[in-house]
Amino acid sequence: MIDKKLDRILKRVQKPGRYTGGEYNSVMKDPSEVKIRYAFCFPDSYEVGMSHLGMKILYHMLNEREDTFCERVFAPWPDMEEEMKKNDIKLFALESKDALDKFDFVGFTLQYEMCYTNVVNMLKLSDIPIYSKDRGENCPFIYAGGPCTYNAEPVADFFDFFSIGEGEESTMELMDEYLKWKKSGENREQFLLRVASLEGFYVPSLYDVEYDEEGKIKSLEPNCTIAKPKVRKCIMPDLDESYYPDKIIVPYIDVIHDRIMLEVFRGCIRGCRFCQAGMIYRPVREKSSDKLLEQAKKLLESTGYEEMSLTSLSTSDYTQLADFTNELLDITEKQKVSLSLPSLRVDNFSLDLMEKVQKVRRTGLTFAPEAGTQRMRDIINKGVTEEDLLASARLAFTGGWTSIKLYFMIGLPYEKIEDCIGIAQLSKKVVEEFFNCPREKGRRPMITVSVASFVPKPFTPFQWASQNEIDELR
Repeated sequence: MIDKKLDRILKRVQKPGRYTGGEYNSVMKDPSEVKIRYAFCFPDSYEVGMSHLGMKILYHMLNEREDTFCERVFAPWPDMEEEMKKNDIKLFALESKDALDKFDFVGFTLQYEMCYTNVVNMLKLSDIPIYSKDRGENCPFIYAGGPCTYNAEPVADFFDFFSIGEGEESTMELMDEYLKWKKSGENREQFLLRVASLEGFYVPSLYDVEYDEEGKIKSLEPNCTIAKPKVRKCIMPDLDESYYPDKIIVPYIDVIHDRIMLEVFRGCIRGCRFCQAGMIYRPVREKSSDKLLEQAKKLLESTGYEEMSLTSLSTSDYTQLADFTNELLDITEKQKVSLSLPSLRVDNFSLDLMEKVQKVRRTGLTFAPEAGTQRMRDIINKGVTEEDLLASARLAFTGGWTSIKLYFMIGLPYEKIEDCIGIAQLSKKVVEEFFNCPREKGRRPMITVSVASFVPKPFTPFQWASQNEIDELR
């Protein structure tokens, strides 16, 4: 029935490829032949969600289990949401087109705070009670993972439990525990007790929270013996041994990061005071170059992509980068696959590295000075100077690059208006470097300056700093 309705309404919405499924390397199973049905929900559009590495890892990992069918769910665009309401269609998974209330688990990834309202809306579109206390025995278990779960309390009322930390091992343990619970005949509350006994899971209903007059948490205490006083994050100690897919879904439509993503390491050796990822993904763990080459070969064979990106919080800090890129280029050059190195540091950007990046095709470069003045860069512990940036720009322009993206923030603690003006001044100096370098006649620079507003994040030195209100930012 839903297929006929979809055929009608997809002609009336933008980008119907967001909702059709069936992409190359997507997984199809018979729902009646599995014991666990898992809906992996990304509370944003298809283009954003399909660019997320964590979804690619967990989707294929879960589907390698014979007893589990993991399907993808994304927040519909407003035009699609309107059509779904008009035609009485619940939010559905791309693979089977079944509504979310038919699943055993509805797992959300919370990557940023602005997606919280999308979570509530997706539950409403699924006819699933938005508050955990209102869900009955036949409701799926609603839980969340991702960086926002390190500060779970603001959204604790909407979720049955949270997965804290990296999910490769803990997710598999959760599935195993679910199968045991299913055989036992126990009720919903007893499964939550089982979850609380696992490492890295927080079950809000098993804790009593007290707030002070300002709305801050005064105390958080377990109300049963199974709940741990402190929930510790899960980490994968050895990335060579952790799961990584040898194939990924190739979308039919353009997505934000439409390429192979090869994760070289987790964590960061830097200590920027605003950066949550640099704090919560500690310690630094690298993959060996042999393992990365093995994964690169498999992903190239299984996808047909013409671009590969080395991903991490600071790719140029990978200790084996020089030797590894030489070996990787032996593979990618033959197949005409370009190599992209995002997250480059301006203080260790080299001509040798730049020349490697442009071996097949020249892509744009991205640098993140973060602040416009040295005073602010010292405050946020960025550890780069204006000369670092300008020297890197000179290298790039001399090497033939014309396109550079610069990332900055405004609204940082202790910021003055002079620091904001410094963003424009520093960006202008980068442009001037282009005209001071030897270049082909008629070529002009394309310098893109991106400015985001500072958001205080838990577990960072700036977690208690205030955020600018919208009028201040404007």
